[in-house]
Amino acid sequence: MMKDDTPAEIDPVASEFTGRPVTSRQVHTSERPADGAQWNPLPQGTTIADIDIVCPRCHYELPERWLDSTSTCIAMAGARYTGKTVYIAVLIKQLERLAEQYGQELLPADDSTRTRYHEVYEKPLYIEQGIVQATPSTVSDTQIPLIFNLGMWNGRPPHFLVIRDVAGEDMENPEMVGNRALSFFSFADAVFFLFDPLRVDEVSSQLRDLIPEPPGLGGDPRDVLRTVLRLIGNGTPRLAVILSKFDAFQQLAHVRNSAWGHVMSNAGAAFNRDPGLRSRHYNETDGMLLDHEVRSLLQRLGAGVGLRTLRNPVNGTQYANRFFAVSALGESPSGKKLHLNGISPFRCTDPIRWLLANTGVLEEPTP
Repeated sequence: MMKDDTPAEIDPVASEFTGRPVTSRQVHTSERPADGAQWNPLPQGTTIADIDIVCPRCHYELPERWLDSTSTCIAMAGARYTGKTVYIAVLIKQLERLAEQYGQELLPADDSTRTRYHEVYEKPLYIEQGIVQATPSTVSDTQIPLIFNLGMWNGRPPHFLVIRDVAGEDMENPEMVGNRALSFFSFADAVFFLFDPLRVDEVSSQLRDLIPEPPGLGGDPRDVLRTVLRLIGNGTPRLAVILSKFDAFQQLAHVRNSAWGHVMSNAGAAFNRDPGLRSRHYNETDGMLLDHEVRSLLQRLGAGVGLRTLRNPVNGTQYANRFFAVSALGESPSGKKLHLNGISPFRCTDPIRWLLANTGVLEEPTP
């Protein structure tokens, strides 16, 4: 997009993706040719200082250094009340700590991310000690990506982390399939699908006297997953199935004379320990053990074959996938306020470290 005095006009491409009129200056697009090792995307006679870089598909303005960087794009999906927004708030704090211990700094890549993360995620949870509000529907103009610069790791170019937090309201509506605003699902590097165990009657009934009453329950996760897979279409993102609010699930260990109590009181289970941020890289052995344990829990919950096999509904191809268990808060909130014990994250960085494993990003620098 040119930095000149050209009058701004309605951008039909950006407007279609956002669902509202968007104005911009003149946009030039180009694609790298097959033999384009020395390809330069800049219009003839211009330099990088003359333009703003935008996404060629949706015309969203991209951060500085995007052209000489790498990136990982994540779509965050799940029914209402699964805790996606709270998870993102805590995940970023955990990634900040992880980067810091290796001498790196995680930073918002643009002013929009800096403002939105503070106002929508950080302030309600960490300053006001309350629960983050639900994500607005895609019809809201607040639905733009969060983009963070993870820094330069192991001599590699800067790496950007892009997160799209999708409203559970949209995920519960199968008519959203085909909506241009959600087409990014098929282009994402990964989809993080959060599953709320409190949505299972057998679990919630046994926890009734052990945890505070949840503020609400979303739709059936099996239906939501079907919508997510249809949104992915022929895309090939990696798929992380995340059993959220796992602190509530762990309370089943205190239910006496219960089959669930016997399962959850296993002190040697991976779902009862957290390697935390001490691990220098993603532990594949630990991750596979947790994967099998969570699959077993979901089978016991009657989650259905579809939720455990994760195949493309059109061609039957299985998505590269892994199962996780996380708790963003560590304790169930009481009403709209956090538990008195504060925030104690459990395995929150596992999914992103799995996704970035062997890239050198968020791993101990090599000598």
